[in-house]
Amino acid sequence: MVLVPGGSFTMGAAADDAAAQADEKPAHLVTLDSFYLDQYEVTVSQYAAFLNSQGGYVQRCNGFTCAWTQFETSFSYLIQNSDGTFAAQSGFADYPVNHISWYGAAAYCTWAGARLPTEAEWEYAARGTIGYLYPWGNEEPSDMLALYGGFDLRDLQSVTALPDGATPLGILGLAGSMWEWTADWYAADFYQASPTINPTGPATPTSEGRVLRGGGWLNPAEELRATNRYFRRPATFERDIGLRCGRNESE
Repeated sequence: MVLVPGGSFTMGAAADDAAAQADEKPAHLVTLDSFYLDQYEVTVSQYAAFLNSQGGYVQRCNGFTCAWTQFETSFSYLIQNSDGTFAAQSGFADYPVNHISWYGAAAYCTWAGARLPTEAEWEYAARGTIGYLYPWGNEEPSDMLALYGGFDLRDLQSVTALPDGATPLGILGLAGSMWEWTADWYAADFYQASPTINPTGPATPTSEGRVLRGGGWLNPAEELRATNRYFRRPATFERDIGLRCGRNESE
């Protein structure tokens, strides 16, 4: 994990950002405590180790199914062996795991001694105090900076690929590759009344589901903007949804 020093930043898109959606505004000042964030997205082999510790994946994550494997979809490198154990398909151990439900993401992070990052923590890690448009700065995305615009599973790359797209703190993959679950419930108007210190999203569940951030390997470049917000219901499984974990500095 990488320590992200606490501080204040302007969360959300600027008023004159023509590419921004309404749910990215208004821009507002947020102050966060220091926290740790995974340097890389969770890999197939890491998630397989978690499933092996659970003894399965169907209804094994707080009563919900954790993930889809190659049994459910061909768009996965997560396999179940004939003896019931889980593993990464040969040659893809360090690729980002996908088809992870929110429940599967939250349970993994707990197992790893961590938690899902809040939406504010995720954006702060991706933008820093300067407020970059992308994790690496304000330069438009390219194939050297992020993985996006893909179609076939073979378009995926290792979580350590594309180091030029890292944040100044060295965190990779915050744009493209996989959409990443956060801890927060989604509300389109949350920014209008967001707390200014360590916000954690709406206090009660919403029909839209949980917030995802970062854009995925299937998306066009405009979806990779660091202020872009996305949401899915917690039991969703998609080929471009994965995770990374965070934790408090004091833990």
